[in-house]
Amino acid sequence: MKVQIAIAAALFLGSCATKTANTNDADQTLLFTSKRHGNFEVYLTDAEGKTFKRLTENPKTDYALGWAPNGQHVLLYSDRTGNEELWQIDESGSNAVNLTNAASNERQAAYAPNGKSIVFVSDRDNTTTDLYLMDADGANVRRLTQYKNYCESPTWTKHGKQVIFTMEVTDPTTNKANGELFQIDRDGKNLKQLTHREGFDSGASVSPDGKKIAFYGKSDKGSMDIFVMDANGQNIVNLTDDAAEDYSPCWSTDGRWIYMTSGDHTNYDIWKIAVASRQKIRVTTQAGRDETPHCRPRQ
Repeated sequence: MKVQIAIAAALFLGSCATKTANTNDADQTLLFTSKRHGNFEVYLTDAEGKTFKRLTENPKTDYALGWAPNGQHVLLYSDRTGNEELWQIDESGSNAVNLTNAASNERQAAYAPNGKSIVFVSDRDNTTTDLYLMDADGANVRRLTQYKNYCESPTWTKHGKQVIFTMEVTDPTTNKANGELFQIDRDGKNLKQLTHREGFDSGASVSPDGKKIAFYGKSDKGSMDIFVMDANGQNIVNLTDDAAEDYSPCWSTDGRWIYMTSGDHTNYDIWKIAVASRQKIRVTTQAGRDETPHCRPRQ
Protein backbone atom coordinates (compact mmCIF):
# COMPACT_ATOMS: atom_id res chain seq x y z
CA MET A 1 0.00 0.00 0.00
CA LYS A 2 2.83 2.46 0.84
CA VAL A 3 4.36 1.82 -2.59
CA GLN A 4 1.03 2.59 -4.27
CA ILE A 5 0.67 5.82 -2.27
CA ALA A 6 4.23 6.88 -3.16
CA ILE A 7 3.58 6.22 -6.86
CA ALA A 8 0.32 8.17 -6.75
CA ALA A 9 2.02 11.12 -5.05
CA ALA A 10 4.81 11.09 -7.62
CA LEU A 11 2.31 11.10 -10.50
CA PHE A 12 0.32 13.89 -8.86
CA LEU A 13 3.32 16.12 -8.23
CA GLY A 14 4.76 15.41 -11.64
CA SER A 15 1.52 16.59 -13.23
CA CYS A 16 2.01 20.00 -11.59
CA ALA A 17 5.11 20.72 -13.66
CA THR A 18 5.35 21.46 -17.36
CA LYS A 19 6.83 18.86 -19.67
CA THR A 20 10.08 20.63 -20.45
CA ALA A 21 13.13 19.58 -18.43
CA ASN A 22 14.36 23.15 -17.92
CA THR A 23 13.75 24.25 -14.32
CA ASN A 24 15.69 27.51 -14.42
CA ASP A 25 13.71 30.32 -12.77
CA ALA A 26 16.64 32.71 -12.43
CA ASP A 27 14.70 35.65 -13.89
CA GLN A 28 11.91 35.35 -11.29
CA THR A 29 11.44 38.50 -9.16
CA LEU A 30 10.17 38.01 -5.63
CA LEU A 31 8.26 40.44 -3.45
CA PHE A 32 8.54 39.68 0.26
CA THR A 33 8.32 41.09 3.78
CA SER A 34 11.27 41.28 6.17
CA LYS A 35 12.24 42.48 9.65
CA ARG A 36 15.94 42.60 8.75
CA HIS A 37 16.02 46.32 9.58
CA GLY A 38 13.94 46.14 12.75
CA ASN A 39 10.30 46.37 11.67
CA PHE A 40 8.36 44.76 8.85
CA GLU A 41 9.15 46.37 5.49
CA VAL A 42 8.66 45.35 1.84
CA TYR A 43 11.52 44.19 -0.37
CA LEU A 44 12.35 42.70 -3.76
CA THR A 45 14.89 39.99 -4.52
CA ASP A 46 15.74 37.56 -7.30
CA ALA A 47 15.15 33.80 -7.36
CA GLU A 48 18.57 33.14 -5.84
CA GLY A 49 18.50 35.85 -3.19
CA LYS A 50 21.55 37.65 -4.58
CA THR A 51 20.18 41.16 -5.06
CA PHE A 52 17.79 43.11 -2.85
CA LYS A 53 15.79 46.29 -3.16
CA ARG A 54 13.91 47.92 -0.31
CA LEU A 55 10.54 49.36 -1.36
CA THR A 56 9.24 50.82 1.92
CA GLU A 57 10.90 52.58 4.83
CA ASN A 58 8.96 53.99 7.77
CA PRO A 59 8.74 53.25 11.51
CA LYS A 60 5.40 51.45 11.13
CA THR A 61 4.56 48.03 9.68
CA ASP A 62 4.47 47.58 5.89
CA TYR A 63 3.49 44.06 4.80
CA ALA A 64 3.58 42.73 1.23
CA LEU A 65 0.34 41.19 -0.07
CA GLY A 66 1.08 40.64 -3.74
CA TRP A 67 1.52 41.99 -7.25
CA ALA A 68 -0.97 43.57 -9.59
CA PRO A 69 -1.37 41.33 -12.66
CA ASN A 70 0.59 43.83 -14.77
CA GLY A 71 3.61 43.46 -12.46
CA GLN A 72 3.88 47.23 -12.10
CA HIS A 73 2.13 47.77 -8.77
CA VAL A 74 2.40 46.18 -5.34
CA LEU A 75 -0.38 45.71 -2.81
CA LEU A 76 0.46 45.94 0.89
CA TYR A 77 -1.11 46.68 4.22
CA SER A 78 0.33 49.24 6.59
CA ASP A 79 -0.51 50.82 9.94
CA ARG A 80 1.39 54.00 9.09
CA THR A 81 -1.80 56.03 9.63
CA GLY A 82 -2.70 54.30 12.91
CA ASN A 83 -4.93 51.41 11.85
CA GLU A 84 -4.25 48.77 9.20
CA GLU A 85 -5.06 50.02 5.70
CA LEU A 86 -4.52 48.68 2.19
CA TRP A 87 -1.99 50.58 0.12
CA GLN A 88 -0.73 50.42 -3.44
CA ILE A 89 2.79 51.41 -4.47
CA ASP A 90 4.70 51.30 -7.73
CA GLU A 91 7.25 48.55 -8.27
CA SER A 92 9.88 51.20 -7.46
CA GLY A 93 8.31 51.83 -4.05
CA SER A 94 6.99 55.28 -4.99
CA ASN A 95 3.51 56.78 -5.40
CA ALA A 96 1.91 55.26 -2.29
CA VAL A 97 -1.90 55.38 -2.39
CA ASN A 98 -4.22 54.54 0.50
CA LEU A 99 -6.96 52.42 -1.09
CA THR A 100 -9.27 51.94 1.89
CA ASN A 101 -9.21 55.07 4.11
CA ALA A 102 -11.42 53.47 6.73
CA ALA A 103 -11.52 53.48 10.53
CA SER A 104 -11.46 49.66 10.52
CA ASN A 105 -8.59 47.25 9.90
CA GLU A 106 -8.01 45.89 6.39
CA ARG A 107 -5.46 43.23 5.53
CA GLN A 108 -4.79 40.06 3.52
CA ALA A 109 -5.84 41.22 0.06
CA ALA A 110 -5.35 40.09 -3.54
CA TYR A 111 -5.86 41.59 -6.99
CA ALA A 112 -8.29 39.80 -9.30
CA PRO A 113 -6.59 38.19 -12.34
CA ASN A 114 -7.89 40.98 -14.60
CA GLY A 115 -6.56 43.64 -12.22
CA LYS A 116 -9.92 45.42 -11.99
CA SER A 117 -10.90 44.48 -8.43
CA ILE A 118 -9.41 43.48 -5.09
CA VAL A 119 -10.67 41.01 -2.50
CA PHE A 120 -9.68 41.84 1.07
CA VAL A 121 -10.26 41.04 4.73
CA SER A 122 -11.85 43.62 7.04
CA ASP A 123 -13.49 43.92 10.45
CA ARG A 124 -15.49 47.02 9.44
CA ASP A 125 -18.94 45.45 9.93
CA ASN A 126 -18.25 42.77 12.50
CA THR A 127 -16.30 41.88 15.61
CA THR A 128 -14.69 39.15 13.50
CA THR A 129 -13.40 39.45 9.91
CA ASP A 130 -15.21 39.02 6.59
CA LEU A 131 -14.29 39.24 2.92
CA TYR A 132 -15.00 42.32 0.83
CA LEU A 133 -14.54 43.33 -2.79
CA MET A 134 -13.61 46.75 -4.12
CA ASP A 135 -12.48 48.24 -7.40
CA ALA A 136 -8.73 48.41 -7.90
CA ASP A 137 -8.77 52.13 -7.03
CA GLY A 138 -10.58 51.49 -3.72
CA ALA A 139 -14.05 52.51 -4.91
CA ASN A 140 -17.31 50.53 -4.82
CA VAL A 141 -16.71 48.45 -1.67
CA ARG A 142 -19.15 45.56 -1.26
CA ARG A 143 -19.34 42.76 1.27
CA LEU A 144 -18.71 39.22 0.01
CA THR A 145 -19.19 37.10 3.15
CA GLN A 146 -21.28 37.47 6.27
CA TYR A 147 -20.56 34.63 8.68
CA LYS A 148 -20.29 34.42 12.45
CA ASN A 149 -16.78 32.93 12.20
CA TYR A 150 -13.70 34.68 10.86
CA CYS A 151 -12.64 34.63 7.21
CA GLU A 152 -9.05 35.26 6.10
CA SER A 153 -6.31 34.75 3.48
CA PRO A 154 -8.31 35.23 0.24
CA THR A 155 -7.00 34.51 -3.24
CA TRP A 156 -8.58 34.11 -6.67
CA THR A 157 -9.11 31.16 -8.95
CA LYS A 158 -7.32 31.38 -12.29
CA HIS A 159 -10.13 33.08 -14.21
CA GLY A 160 -11.32 35.24 -11.30
CA LYS A 161 -14.78 33.70 -11.01
CA GLN A 162 -14.29 32.43 -7.44
CA VAL A 163 -12.40 33.36 -4.29
CA ILE A 164 -10.59 30.74 -2.19
CA PHE A 165 -10.18 31.59 1.48
CA THR A 166 -9.87 30.22 5.01
CA MET A 167 -12.87 30.22 7.31
CA GLU A 168 -13.13 29.14 10.92
CA VAL A 169 -15.25 26.01 11.41
CA THR A 170 -16.53 25.03 14.85
CA ASP A 171 -17.39 21.45 15.79
CA PRO A 172 -20.95 21.59 17.19
CA THR A 173 -20.22 18.72 19.59
CA THR A 174 -16.84 19.67 21.02
CA ASN A 175 -16.95 23.40 20.18
CA LYS A 176 -13.40 22.97 18.87
CA ALA A 177 -12.46 25.54 16.22
CA ASN A 178 -10.44 24.86 13.09
CA GLY A 179 -9.58 26.71 9.89
CA GLU A 180 -10.55 25.11 6.56
CA LEU A 181 -10.27 26.20 2.94
CA PHE A 182 -13.46 27.25 1.17
CA GLN A 183 -14.39 28.53 -2.27
CA ILE A 184 -17.13 31.03 -3.05
CA ASP A 185 -18.34 32.72 -6.23
CA ARG A 186 -17.48 36.39 -6.52
CA ASP A 187 -21.17 37.24 -6.09
CA GLY A 188 -21.22 35.51 -2.68
CA LYS A 189 -23.03 32.38 -3.86
CA ASN A 190 -22.14 28.67 -4.00
CA LEU A 191 -19.98 28.31 -0.89
CA LYS A 192 -17.98 25.08 -1.10
CA GLN A 193 -15.66 23.55 1.50
CA LEU A 194 -12.40 22.31 -0.07
CA THR A 195 -10.51 20.83 2.89
CA HIS A 196 -11.73 18.64 5.73
CA ARG A 197 -8.61 18.14 7.82
CA GLU A 198 -8.00 18.21 11.54
CA GLY A 199 -5.18 20.73 11.18
CA PHE A 200 -5.53 24.44 10.37
CA ASP A 201 -5.35 25.15 6.60
CA SER A 202 -4.65 28.57 5.09
CA GLY A 203 -2.60 30.60 2.61
CA ALA A 204 -4.04 29.12 -0.59
CA SER A 205 -2.10 29.75 -3.81
CA VAL A 206 -3.46 28.63 -7.19
CA SER A 207 -1.08 27.15 -9.77
CA PRO A 208 -0.58 29.05 -13.05
CA ASP A 209 -2.71 26.53 -14.95
CA GLY A 210 -5.44 26.71 -12.31
CA LYS A 211 -5.44 22.95 -11.73
CA LYS A 212 -3.71 22.81 -8.32
CA ILE A 213 -3.86 24.64 -5.02
CA ALA A 214 -0.89 24.95 -2.67
CA PHE A 215 -1.58 25.81 0.97
CA TYR A 216 -0.02 25.45 4.39
CA GLY A 217 -1.50 23.33 7.12
CA LYS A 218 -0.74 21.43 10.27
CA SER A 219 0.88 18.06 9.60
CA ASP A 220 0.59 14.81 11.53
CA LYS A 221 3.85 15.80 13.27
CA GLY A 222 2.31 18.99 14.58
CA SER A 223 4.37 21.39 12.44
CA MET A 224 3.19 23.49 9.51
CA ASP A 225 3.92 22.02 6.07
CA ILE A 226 3.14 22.96 2.47
CA PHE A 227 0.45 20.82 0.86
CA VAL A 228 -0.71 20.58 -2.75
CA MET A 229 -4.13 19.38 -3.88
CA ASP A 230 -6.36 19.37 -6.94
CA ALA A 231 -8.45 22.49 -7.45
CA ASN A 232 -11.53 20.60 -6.25
CA GLY A 233 -9.88 19.71 -2.93
CA GLN A 234 -9.03 16.12 -3.82
CA ASN A 235 -5.67 14.28 -3.73
CA ILE A 236 -3.92 16.22 -0.96
CA VAL A 237 -0.15 15.64 -0.84
CA ASN A 238 2.29 16.90 1.83
CA LEU A 239 5.01 18.52 -0.28
CA THR A 240 7.54 19.55 2.38
CA ASP A 241 6.95 17.00 5.16
CA ASP A 242 9.89 18.18 7.28
CA ALA A 243 10.64 19.42 10.79
CA ALA A 244 10.61 23.10 9.80
CA GLU A 245 7.62 25.42 10.01
CA ASP A 246 6.63 26.00 6.37
CA TYR A 247 3.95 28.51 5.35
CA SER A 248 2.87 31.17 2.82
CA PRO A 249 3.33 29.22 -0.43
CA CYS A 250 3.48 30.94 -3.82
CA TRP A 251 3.77 29.23 -7.21
CA SER A 252 6.51 30.30 -9.59
CA THR A 253 5.13 31.63 -12.85
CA ASP A 254 6.17 28.46 -14.70
CA GLY A 255 4.54 26.19 -12.10
CA ARG A 256 7.71 24.21 -11.39
CA TRP A 257 8.58 25.73 -8.02
CA ILE A 258 6.73 26.80 -4.92
CA TYR A 259 8.28 29.63 -2.91
CA MET A 260 7.52 29.70 0.80
CA THR A 261 8.56 30.82 4.25
CA SER A 262 10.47 28.19 6.21
CA GLY A 263 12.33 28.10 9.51
CA ASP A 264 11.93 27.73 13.25
CA HIS A 265 11.77 29.97 16.32
CA THR A 266 15.33 31.20 15.70
CA ASN A 267 14.73 32.62 12.22
CA TYR A 268 12.58 32.36 9.09
CA ASP A 269 13.76 32.72 5.50
CA ILE A 270 12.42 32.46 1.96
CA TRP A 271 12.89 29.01 0.44
CA LYS A 272 11.72 27.33 -2.73
CA ILE A 273 10.87 23.70 -3.41
CA ALA A 274 10.74 21.94 -6.77
CA VAL A 275 7.23 20.55 -7.18
CA ALA A 276 8.33 17.43 -9.09
CA SER A 277 11.51 16.44 -7.21
CA ARG A 278 10.85 18.14 -3.83
CA GLN A 279 14.35 19.63 -3.89
CA LYS A 280 14.34 22.41 -1.29
CA ILE A 281 16.61 25.44 -1.80
CA ARG A 282 17.19 28.37 0.52
CA VAL A 283 16.77 31.79 -1.13
CA THR A 284 17.44 34.33 1.66
CA THR A 285 20.07 33.91 4.36
CA GLN A 286 20.19 37.24 6.17
CA ALA A 287 19.41 37.67 9.84
CA GLY A 288 15.91 38.94 10.44
CA ARG A 289 12.61 37.31 9.59
CA ASP A 290 11.87 37.02 5.84
CA GLU A 291 8.40 35.81 4.84
CA THR A 292 5.39 35.85 2.48
CA PRO A 293 7.05 35.62 -0.96
CA HIS A 294 5.08 36.68 -4.04
CA CYS A 295 6.29 35.95 -7.58
CA ARG A 296 6.10 38.81 -10.03
CA PRO A 297 3.79 38.00 -12.97
CA ARG A 298 5.48 37.56 -16.31
CA GLN A 299 4.39 39.92 -19.09
